[in-house]
Amino acid sequence: MEIRVSKPFDPARLLADLRIIYGDTLHVTRSFAVAAVAVGGGGAVLLLAFSGMSGLVVLLLALAAYGVYLGFGNTRSLRRAVSELPEICQHEALLIVTEDRIVQEQPSIRSEILWTAITRVVETDAGWLLFYGSRQAISLPKEGMDEDQQLQFRSFLTTRAPVAA
Repeated sequence: MEIRVSKPFDPARLLADLRIIYGDTLHVTRSFAVAAVAVGGGGAVLLLAFSGMSGLVVLLLALAAYGVYLGFGNTRSLRRAVSELPEICQHEALLIVTEDRIVQEQPSIRSEILWTAITRVVETDAGWLLFYGSRQAISLPKEGMDEDQQLQFRSFLTTRAPVAA
């Protein structure tokens, strides 16, 4: 089996993939941010209403502000990471999937990952994320594949790694 897929550089697709790759971290951070806003804002309101301890109110409002910063900060960081990618990474890539490896070729970069290194495969509406670490993945877009190639790849995956939906 050899499947060749052209993968154009698409910042929006890359950002969507990063949101999946970092999904668990983003979820925990957002939960903490919501809690910080609730405790900080709610505590400040309660203190002002019932005791007038303005010194503590400032600290609680600072906690709430930190929660807001955290809540929006991670998504902003991912967007910044995509926008600040070096020019060398912003080119169309050719992905070659074979029985034993995945090769990604760009004009100045070539990488190969053996299938034995793939620990998890996640299928999305747009393609597959082939994880070879907890935060490292290769994105294989469906857009560059015809239906036969997608079917062939799905069939191949059943012999290699479990696919998470």
